[in-house]
Amino acid sequence: MNTNIEKNSLSSIKQVTKANLKTQYLISKNIPLLWIVAINDIETRNFIIKWLSDIWIWAIVVWTDEDFSLENIASTPKLNSNVIAWFDFFIYDNEHESVDVVKFMSVGVVPIMPENNTFSWILKAFNPMKFEWNWFFYKKESPYCVFEKVISYCENIKFPEDKRVLLKNVTNTF
Repeated sequence: MNTNIEKNSLSSIKQVTKANLKTQYLISKNIPLLWIVAINDIETRNFIIKWLSDIWIWAIVVWTDEDFSLENIASTPKLNSNVIAWFDFFIYDNEHESVDVVKFMSVGVVPIMPENNTFSWILKAFNPMKFEWNWFFYKKESPYCVFEKVISYCENIKFPEDKRVLLKNVTNTF
């Protein structure tokens, strides 16, 4: 994303897809963040979506076997590639088949993933003190470790410069 035209195109795409998603899933206009949860482990997934619901963050869960009765949580068997641009970040466990990490990151969707993953050679934990790197990773396969990174992400994007640098780093990764 080196030119103003590309940045404006990404911004326009995010605005259009944001409006479409909010209409499709009946999301309030006041909801600031929308997350994708693509985790195969049932215990971890249920823990994460319960906490996301409790702190009033909207999540779309990519899963086919369950119907969630939590507020501000929706599910879908597969994400339409035309709508991923508006999501703010995704939680991924290296096992879910319907997540294209490269595509998600190329449109500015920030990853929260395990430390050991296919992209470890190019992804590094975001360091807000140095404005470096491009993702949030968790070291242990524990729901608490995953949720810790969700909170880290929420804290970091409160600062406009941190958010700007993180999104720039994410979109320039691949």
